[in-house]
Amino acid sequence: MCLINKSGFTLIEFCIAVLIMMVGLLGLLQAVNMATEHNLGSLLRNEAISLADEKMVEAKILPFANLVSDASYINRRTRGGFKNYSVVRTTQPSRTVEYPPGVYTVTSQEVSVRVSWRYKGTQLSHTVSTLITNPAQ
Repeated sequence: MCLINKSGFTLIEFCIAVLIMMVGLLGLLQAVNMATEHNLGSLLRNEAISLADEKMVEAKILPFANLVSDASYINRRTRGGFKNYSVVRTTQPSRTVEYPPGVYTVTSQEVSVRVSWRYKGTQLSHTVSTLITNPAQ
């Protein structure tokens, strides 16, 4: 009688091993997909924060008399594509404060920059506000 060495895998064992590996890799792929989506949301938010900061710097450079409300749409390149941002600058009416009364007068305006964008069907926004004082006084 001849003994045959039967070491190795059968086709069924190989198919089950491949199936188990596929389930594990699909789970890993889903985790990578979720991380990429979360990263894109953070990237869009950081771009909106940067855009709001740029628009606020532009408002601070303007002469005090030229501070007016403004609205615009801006395209920014993110990950090989473009994203639309809505930028609205609002100014509150000038306020004059005397301190102490009759001695020192300060005129200032509150300026707000609101940047809005859509991500996955949700409207998101970021607002920056500051107080700008008339340097001519």
